[in-house]
Amino acid sequence: MFSFADLRDLINRDKPKALNKHNPYYSYDSSSPSRRDILIQWIITQSSQFQHSIKTLELTVLIIDTYLNYFNISTEYLQLLGISAYSIASKFYETEILSQIKLYNQESQALYNDEEYDEMEEQILKAMGYQLNLITSSDYLLAMNVEVDENVQNLLMFLLMDFEIYQYSNFELALAIMHYQNDTRLVFSEKILIVSQLIHKKLIKAQEIQCDKYEQEDTNSVERSPQIHKKISKKRESQRIRQVQQQN
Repeated sequence: MFSFADLRDLINRDKPKALNKHNPYYSYDSSSPSRRDILIQWIITQSSQFQHSIKTLELTVLIIDTYLNYFNISTEYLQLLGISAYSIASKFYETEILSQIKLYNQESQALYNDEEYDEMEEQILKAMGYQLNLITSSDYLLAMNVEVDENVQNLLMFLLMDFEIYQYSNFELALAIMHYQNDTRLVFSEKILIVSQLIHKKLIKAQEIQCDKYEQEDTNSVERSPQIHKKISKKRESQRIRQVQQQN
């Protein structure tokens, strides 16, 4: 069983999420995610090249949301915000210290200059009040003796990318994850049940979208196959004709 004293300590040290729900970057509907969610998806994709902890990603998202609540930012600097937030989080949590991660276009040209990286990091630290030792959902899970294995980490990443779910407190999300995993050590409140059901609904929808994508790819592959076969056959026939002509 887990220690309620440890949980109380986390709750006392935890801070409400800084979420400006009126910010246009948080606007979403049933058919499309918010710009904020797209940014988080991009960050998680970029982070796949590193073997960093889930805490690094959680802090990255806390930094991004806090910044969006504190500063106005144009779309052209969203990627700069995302990669700078990830760089700062990795420097704070990871044992292997990374230099500033920089972005380049397809022609290997720098998207931002050094001054822009430095200014963004300065603004981030100002927005965070120079406080990075923040409580996250994984902290609550560990305190409740929930193993943060690969499945739980993937679930946490899914929640980070969906503002409709992520806007709940870290403690509530941790409890919802416990319920979603059929953990019977606690009796969950109605609110936690609602969040858990929302997670289930979103996961099912994401799986359906992924299945539809695979089916479409398979359909396109089948449609292309006869055309590809026809081109190959035509090329072989041309080669055969040239060989006959050369022999004559």
